[in-house]
Amino acid sequence: MKRYALWLSAALMFSGLGLAKTKWDMHIAWPSGNFHTKGVVMFADLVAKKTGGDLEIAVHPGGALGFKGQEVLGAVRSGTLPIAELLMGNARGDDPIFGLTSVPLLVKNYDEAWKLYQIAKPYYVEALARHNAKLLYAVPWPPSGIYTKKMLKSTADFKGLKIRTYDANSAEFVTLLGGQGIAIPFSELYTALSTGLVNGVLTSTQTGVDAKLWEVTNYFHRINYAFPLNMVIVNKQAFDKLSAEDQQAILDAADEVEAFQWKASQKADLVSEIALKNHGMQIVKDITPELQSAMEAAAQKILEKWMAEAGPKAKEVLDAFQGK
Repeated sequence: MKRYALWLSAALMFSGLGLAKTKWDMHIAWPSGNFHTKGVVMFADLVAKKTGGDLEIAVHPGGALGFKGQEVLGAVRSGTLPIAELLMGNARGDDPIFGLTSVPLLVKNYDEAWKLYQIAKPYYVEALARHNAKLLYAVPWPPSGIYTKKMLKSTADFKGLKIRTYDANSAEFVTLLGGQGIAIPFSELYTALSTGLVNGVLTSTQTGVDAKLWEVTNYFHRINYAFPLNMVIVNKQAFDKLSAEDQQAILDAADEVEAFQWKASQKADLVSEIALKNHGMQIVKDITPELQSAMEAAAQKILEKWMAEAGPKAKEVLDAFQGK
């Protein structure tokens, strides 16, 4: 029913039968307290202010509109969703370039994550254009780590582990280390851990707080797997339908929120780690040399596979990032 209502709303928007004031329903998978969701709400408020109320963006957190991660780009492409926020890696099936931000151990900190984003941004824009979409802004998650009930010291500790992962790269990473990567929606994560469907999670400190992972795991291993990006995208026809002034207002709001949210991500990481500790989570920062070596070998294999899939543009991006 929700999807039908969205389709009807989109049909009215494109047919010109709607009211002069434009309203967009916006999908976002994360809960209201997540910093990504707070950023989207900030964006919607800025857009309303900068357009003088011409454009209203209704934010629907927690995946309330019923779309799963890998469906979102297609929904924006068709116009079913005029605007949405999604994990970039979930669109890898639409274009391999979107798998870049979750290539393991490629970037070591936020400065490198920003540098890579600036280099790759034209490629993201180009790929989205082929899917009838426009990039508004992108923001990284805090670096991903691994939550488990027992401490990980070597690949032997991965045997029998079923770890919830968030995209193809992270699933392959866990598999190469000897575990099993399992795709589970965020909304089902806590139950999956409670029932033993999975016994580990590869995700950020922020998600650990969102899901109260201290209740179902004991250790968070800070492996700095990746700084995966979430992106806010808009349907091209929906954007083009707006006045030039409103279009510029959206772009200005996007730039403002992007700058704010990159700092918010760093703050969320620090605050979330403190929250995890306060709830009894053991934070493991000293990864054993044996495990670090195994992770680097797995990361190299995933990088090579991604480069083969993405083609010449992958080499262009990496050469620029590595200063070659």
